[in-house]
Amino acid sequence: MTLLNVRDLSIVYEPSDSAPVQAVSDVSFDLEAGEFVGLVGESGSGKSTLGFGLTRLLKSPARINRGEIVFDGTDIARLGREQLREQRRGGFAMVLQSGMNALNPVRTVRDHFFDIFAAHKHVAKRRREARAAELVGKVELPASVLDRYPGELSGGMRQRVSIALALSLEPRLMVFDEPTTALDVLVQHAVMNTIRQLQATEKFTAILISHDLGIVLEATQRVLVMHNARIVEDASAHDILNAPSDEYTRMLLSHYADPRAEVVSVPGLTVRGAAISTGGATGANEAAGTAGTAVAAREGRAAREAIVVSGLSKTYPPPRRGEQSVRAVDNVSFTLEPGQSMALVGASGSGKSTIAKMITGVERPTAGTITFGDTHVESIKRRDLKSLHREVQMVFQDPYSALNPVHTVEYTLSRPIANFSSLRGRAARQRVLELLEIVGLTPVEQFAAKLPHQLSGGQRQRVVIARALACDPQVLIADEPASMLDVSLRAGVLALLDDLRLRWGVSMLYITHDLLSARLVTDQIMVLNKGTVVEEGDTAHVLQHPQDDYTVQLLDAIPNPSGDRRETPR
Repeated sequence: MTLLNVRDLSIVYEPSDSAPVQAVSDVSFDLEAGEFVGLVGESGSGKSTLGFGLTRLLKSPARINRGEIVFDGTDIARLGREQLREQRRGGFAMVLQSGMNALNPVRTVRDHFFDIFAAHKHVAKRRREARAAELVGKVELPASVLDRYPGELSGGMRQRVSIALALSLEPRLMVFDEPTTALDVLVQHAVMNTIRQLQATEKFTAILISHDLGIVLEATQRVLVMHNARIVEDASAHDILNAPSDEYTRMLLSHYADPRAEVVSVPGLTVRGAAISTGGATGANEAAGTAGTAVAAREGRAAREAIVVSGLSKTYPPPRRGEQSVRAVDNVSFTLEPGQSMALVGASGSGKSTIAKMITGVERPTAGTITFGDTHVESIKRRDLKSLHREVQMVFQDPYSALNPVHTVEYTLSRPIANFSSLRGRAARQRVLELLEIVGLTPVEQFAAKLPHQLSGGQRQRVVIARALACDPQVLIADEPASMLDVSLRAGVLALLDDLRLRWGVSMLYITHDLLSARLVTDQIMVLNKGTVVEEGDTAHVLQHPQDDYTVQLLDAIPNPSGDRRETPR
């Protein structure tokens, strides 16, 4: 039985200060009751806008300008607010992308459920507590989570709460918009298992929206591929994987590889054993001849130094009265040699980012030492942080929040140049242009004048990298630098980081939960579990022959579109 019939649907954004943008154009498809369908595409393809349109959650300046959305015989594209409210109960619901943004931070989880029950009046007051507990139980959470605020929950727990809230209206159609974005591979795997189990037991029809084709192919029976506001392919998951008909679909598939393989290759990067080669897709290779001298110049600067971490530990006080203190990092030791690239891998809460904060002097360790040349970072004084930050720079995870939206690219790059060098005026501007050329943002004059909102995600991340390079650091600490990017942009950013390391001897501590990217750009790897190093060594060897059960879990949780779950060698 057909549950949803979409015909010639088009959605337009009509901002008051710029030209209209057609985000969805003439989209048509049907969904049968009980189907689990994937909707995949990169940022800007229109997939999330389509999801909001299907559930009538669009906000101005977006509007449906033509087409039909026939849900169970009713064209919901034409319904008013009160009619939609009736349709939502037992009709359709949407799970939003970010669990933190979807929940009110000053209200408990219980309050969120009670608000829905009160608005729709479908659960008697005497049953509300039991019904809320039943719903969180369906997503494998304890009833005690009802007393918590969103900020007290992990990312995976917040996403499960969002799913439970959507289930509270017993919908027949569920739209999941990027439900695993920014979650580590283990939590992502667990959340997807929960969604699959719920879909099977609750028997709702589901649309899974994602930019990650691997997740979609593993989880769904049928896939819609969206590009430039249109559906360019609609086929079974098996056919998409084995015989994709559209060039865009083939491009998306080319960015997936198994990090355990002897030869790992994505566009722009190839790894054979432990040898990494960059395919030149970054634009950095062409820039080396003209801009390399500026970045490599270190007159009057100390020779490159190793970072030596010994017995590092960090304990945080109890988050609540009566609870135990949190041991975030426990007796971690390693050495990052000049020019070396080391991956720090683990799930959320494993201590990766805490180690980065301690190395940069943002956090003080509870025990242990961090030495960088003659500097003891663990006891560094505030006035000496500037000299440390000249040599050790961060590349942040989220390129959207890492840049000030009111400053041009030129201004953003000029600030570290002014703070850490003697360059001023024309010389400083020339350095800005050289940095843009190094990171492949050409023509440089045009990019220098842009604001962050005028750049794609990949371009923003290149600006973040250029800012980190502005003071010619010895060490880059890259904290999940590609986790929020589309696959086609991810490879370019990784190739750029690797190219910078190889050409100018920059050391890199690469923090990630993505084992494929770790294999592509690092020589050494450390696997962290609950603040403790459980495995370390050559990246290729550790991933091909893991010795610890936790490393095996990380590898086995990687989406496997073929459905042929390979046995990880020990």
